[in-house]
Amino acid sequence: MRATAAQALGKIAAPDTAAALLRSLNDADPAVRVMSAWALGNLGEDVLDQAGLELAKRMDDPSPAVKEAAAQALGAVGSTQTIVELLTERLAHSDVETRRAAVQALTWLEAGSAYHVLIKALGDSDAQVRQGAVAALGEMVDPRSLPAIRDRLLKDTDAGVRGEAAYRLGKFGDRTVVPALRSASARDPDPAVRRWTSWALEQIESERS
Repeated sequence: MRATAAQALGKIAAPDTAAALLRSLNDADPAVRVMSAWALGNLGEDVLDQAGLELAKRMDDPSPAVKEAAAQALGAVGSTQTIVELLTERLAHSDVETRRAAVQALTWLEAGSAYHVLIKALGDSDAQVRQGAVAALGEMVDPRSLPAIRDRLLKDTDAGVRGEAAYRLGKFGDRTVVPALRSASARDPDPAVRRWTSWALEQIESERS
């Protein structure tokens, strides 16, 4: 019943329900916390001052589902520098689910101030965190990250990370990465990665023409 109530408030999306939803972020049941985070995300930027920091703190929730829901909600609510700093701190957390949720939130927030921490996260032991860092850097469209993303394409052991890198390089449209893309297109052992590199090359060539 409590989860259903939170869901209903999210569908109504009235900003004056934020206080009640924030209280239910502390519910003992993770399903209620998930739905409360989702509902707060539906309220959007109007509740940034009320809910933003509390959602960021949910990166420490014991439930991976709550962490993910809070990360998605932050993408809709927005961020402040304090929130970005809290998220970047979580990228060094020992819990891998916390790191995954933090990098997911940073991807949606396109927080340029997290650039250096995200570059460091490209070396994370977890492939999902590395892939998220590639995506977050790609969303920033910061040309400084091109060499690091290119290295993930050529050197990462995980096909998902390499495919993400190829996709992001294609979105950048910078011709300096064409040799790396051609090399991966010819040599990468994973067919999905080769398809993404071919797509990226087509994107760059089409922008040139």
